[in-house]
Amino acid sequence: MRFCARLFSLLAGILITIHVAWADDAVYEAEMVFDPASGSHGHVHASCITQYPNGDLLVVWYENGEELSPEYFSKDKDKSDNVRTGAARRRSGEAQFDLPFVIADTFGLADNNPCVLIDRDQQLWLIRPTLLGVPDWSWGSALVRYQVSDDFVGKQQPVWKRQDILVPHIPDLKSQLDALMDEMLKQNPSSPRLAMYRTELDRRMKSQPLVARLGWMPRAHPIVRADGAVLVPLSNENFNLAVMAITKDSGATWEFSKPVPEIGLTQPTVVQYDDGKMSAFFRNGGPEHRIKRSDSDDGGITWSAVTTTSLLHPGAGIEALVLKNGHLVMVYNDKESGARDQLAISISEDRGETWKHTRHLEKTADSRFDYPSIIQAKDGSIHVTYSFNLQTIKHVRLNEEWVSSGE
Repeated sequence: MRFCARLFSLLAGILITIHVAWADDAVYEAEMVFDPASGSHGHVHASCITQYPNGDLLVVWYENGEELSPEYFSKDKDKSDNVRTGAARRRSGEAQFDLPFVIADTFGLADNNPCVLIDRDQQLWLIRPTLLGVPDWSWGSALVRYQVSDDFVGKQQPVWKRQDILVPHIPDLKSQLDALMDEMLKQNPSSPRLAMYRTELDRRMKSQPLVARLGWMPRAHPIVRADGAVLVPLSNENFNLAVMAITKDSGATWEFSKPVPEIGLTQPTVVQYDDGKMSAFFRNGGPEHRIKRSDSDDGGITWSAVTTTSLLHPGAGIEALVLKNGHLVMVYNDKESGARDQLAISISEDRGETWKHTRHLEKTADSRFDYPSIIQAKDGSIHVTYSFNLQTIKHVRLNEEWVSSGE
């Protein structure tokens, strides 16, 4: 057994299951989805969680299936050609997850950033990008694929009734990109960063004709609109532009939103309020070091000018959720820069205008916690999963009282 696995197994022995109550009504439970020392999972990242109609939990992630070794962290493990989609199920009423299994694996290519959803018809969706150009052309070569099942409850491996690809076609994309860049440069004409970006964008659009059709990546949960349509948030890794893919017929046909009107945004997470309005929040690498947002009043077809929230942001994965009581929850790395060694959960009671409560899920130096996923279960509890030191996925069950009761 390699030394990394031995070290982690000691930690996992302490943390496999934790039950904590900080206040009379507060709930906090934590566990590792699996012990990395028990099998070959290697680089483990980018989880997504959902709950089956019968109460089971399903968590998916990507992994490269290699044993840990001393040089493990020195390699680019999420872009190699053996990356696959791992999964684990926790049966309703059980205390732990079943042993993990491979839910999808494209031979000779990398499957990354999976997301899952149960739609209005109680169908399970698995959406993931396959990187066609690894290792030389990685994220920018992503091809989005989706699978839909209505036969998965009680089964480890779902029976997929539809498997297809999703290739966004945005009309007049080049002209829309040019208009967005013109506006951004008008607002900040002396920015060397924007000027360099404009030059590189033009080069890519001219030299690589597939950049507009490939490079689209999911990350956060799809959502079910009020009318039952499935909305999949996407962003393009070739020019950092976000759009929404929408289907009303289980993926038989798709329509695409207008691009969110700012370049430089990736990995949107979308929430829907009880009046049908939506907000999208974005990962971005801009100098603000804050999470950005845009809003939609028409089901995600058009999006407002982008604004900057007060939430700290080091350019890492985030996810937001509207709870049944209307409160907005955000899970994110609450730092401006540096290592992703702390992960926070914040609650807003005014749709993100202010964030009334914040508490840390993790805060440990020389560690890494990132790419959170969040749902609210049928019993009202909040479930969060996230990458734990890139070696396993941690699952936390909590409630609002735990967050509001403070550190």
